[in-house]
Amino acid sequence: MAQTNFVAVAADDWYQRRRQDDEGEFFRKVADQGPRKGQGGSTRQGIYVFSAGGILLGYRNHHDPDVMRQFLLDSLKNWQKLPARERIPRAVQVGDVGKVDRQYHRELPKGGAIVNVYARILDRTADGEFCPGTCPFPGGDRSSHDHLWLLPEDINALVPAGPKVGDRVNVPERLAVRIGRFHLVDNTRGEPPAWSRGQMREGKLHAVVDSVKGDLVTLKLDGAYLLTTQAGPQSDRGFEARFLGCIAVNTATRSLERFDAVAVGDHWGQGPFTRGARPGRTPLGVAFALSRGDAAADRVPPQAAREWQAYVQAER
Repeated sequence: MAQTNFVAVAADDWYQRRRQDDEGEFFRKVADQGPRKGQGGSTRQGIYVFSAGGILLGYRNHHDPDVMRQFLLDSLKNWQKLPARERIPRAVQVGDVGKVDRQYHRELPKGGAIVNVYARILDRTADGEFCPGTCPFPGGDRSSHDHLWLLPEDINALVPAGPKVGDRVNVPERLAVRIGRFHLVDNTRGEPPAWSRGQMREGKLHAVVDSVKGDLVTLKLDGAYLLTTQAGPQSDRGFEARFLGCIAVNTATRSLERFDAVAVGDHWGQGPFTRGARPGRTPLGVAFALSRGDAAADRVPPQAAREWQAYVQAER
């Protein structure tokens, strides 16, 4: 139904309510017809159904499939109530995009790479093996989804000149810290606070050349992270994880051809918007897999890219 009767659009409210351009103005025009009008710069987060002319047909902020299915049905009924002249094809003419507010617009730099990032809570079997985790928080046992962006300079630094099997490479500090601060987070129940630079107690990645086949160089990744809000064992939130993976770079095109990695360890604590964490230290897994960026959803910016300079210069 969503594919047949609607045109689906996804955008980050954090950008949309701030951007001073045609897109931002249209979003606020629609949102201000609903219950969240962004007073004082507050959130307009939610699911909106609206006509091409910007008439709000329905609003909900829910994740239950049955609730959302009924919401779409009710919105279609409201669509049918519109005057016929507003429902015919091309009733609304959309002009060219005008000025874009670059302060609130993110694009992957040319030559960069997109990596899908998935986090999921885990449990341990009686034998100590990892297994799918359970928790009482609704949806907390599902995987979250974010994107890691690698810049061209990150990729170039991953391969030494004249690589040979066994060569050891230090992963650029900027990339290792970006992964730790912004992607080794428990975002399974909402939007967590990112780690500050000072909260990253340990976080180094090493790469060893595993094979060289023509222009394709494959490297194995190994590392460990310790992220805590306070120094010492009494920290109220933290993640201690081992990081293992495999990447491949085409040295001729300087393109990332593979990025498969996982960070697994014990996480504890919660943030202001990630309530409902399991008590104590419990297993969390974060998986990384290269995206080709073919779909629009693949190009959604990393959540932490809202603070662009902090994201790309994470080591500072």
